[in-house]
Amino acid sequence: MAFECGALGCSGGKTALECLHHLLAYLQAEDSDVSPGAIREGEGWAASRIQVARPGEAIVEQYVQVSVGGEIVDIYLESAREVLSGDDFQGRDLMMTTVLSGVTDPVVNDRIMAYALTEWRGVSWDETSGFTVPGSPD
Repeated sequence: MAFECGALGCSGGKTALECLHHLLAYLQAEDSDVSPGAIREGEGWAASRIQVARPGEAIVEQYVQVSVGGEIVDIYLESAREVLSGDDFQGRDLMMTTVLSGVTDPVVNDRIMAYALTEWRGVSWDETSGFTVPGSPD
């Protein structure tokens, strides 16, 4: 069963493709067993399947998508408006989502989320709990 999570953040004026490239470069710099797949992009979004090939373990993949502006982000912003204050809501124009399905690498997923929370001032989201207000218990 697939589980989707991510973070609503601030692009800093970068495009979805630029943001995805920065994330992928960070993941590769942190972990030599990580390699990105082909990058697909559309209007306001860019995505890739990240492959994790650890010695002696089965290869696993994880889908990551970054959206900046546009309809996808608008949908998440509408949901976030219910739980985020004005300061937490201010400047949000990026949504990163990742899909966890089957066997995944929790270290890589933790790095993806840490990057989004730090570099994009992200606010955590998952399909079960919705948005998590910064500083509140999960």
